[in-house]
Amino acid sequence: MSTGSTAAAKPIPSLAAIVGVLLLWLGYATLQTLSVTGYVPEPWSAAASMVPGILGVGALLAAGLSRADCFLRLGRLSGAGFAVLAAVLVFALAAVLPLGQWQGWNWRAALIYAPASGISQELFFRSALLPALQWALRTRPGLALLLHSALFGLWHIAPLFVGTPIWAVLAVMLVPFLSGLGWGWQVRHDGTVVWAMIQHSLIWVIALQFPLPG
Repeated sequence: MSTGSTAAAKPIPSLAAIVGVLLLWLGYATLQTLSVTGYVPEPWSAAASMVPGILGVGALLAAGLSRADCFLRLGRLSGAGFAVLAAVLVFALAAVLPLGQWQGWNWRAALIYAPASGISQELFFRSALLPALQWALRTRPGLALLLHSALFGLWHIAPLFVGTPIWAVLAVMLVPFLSGLGWGWQVRHDGTVVWAMIQHSLIWVIALQFPLPG
């Protein structure tokens, strides 16, 4: 087979991988909704949440992306990246903690569910979905960042299915949308998802100690 034929065939698996990652988002969003509505309880939800990210990254690697393309490498946190993560931390906690209620320290949530949630979300959204959209929109990286953040916000639509008013649901989705912009920018800027995973997990460690009343 000639080099030209090989290059021409390249977009076929690439398109399949991108479509596959988008379909995984749909499945992941469904899992999140079932978890919030109580149909998939812990610890099954925590275990299942790892699957979309693993499959999504696997699909991209099989289609030709490298681990570096998926931001799966150790890397230093730049000054700009630190500033963005600091802003995300303050914003996320300021948006979440006033709505919650301290109910004592929950060690299981802090040591198992929080890391599982933070790592699994970053693995899918920043190491699978963002690279897939960047691959699809190679000439428009800013649009890829916005779309991935919009899908991250929409992934949090589950409160709508438990009777939460639409304005409150939109507010809930706005927080991850803006946080996703920050995490996506930092991950892309520094070329590593590790710091976002650590911070996302830390935010969940704190937030899970202040569950919503009722």
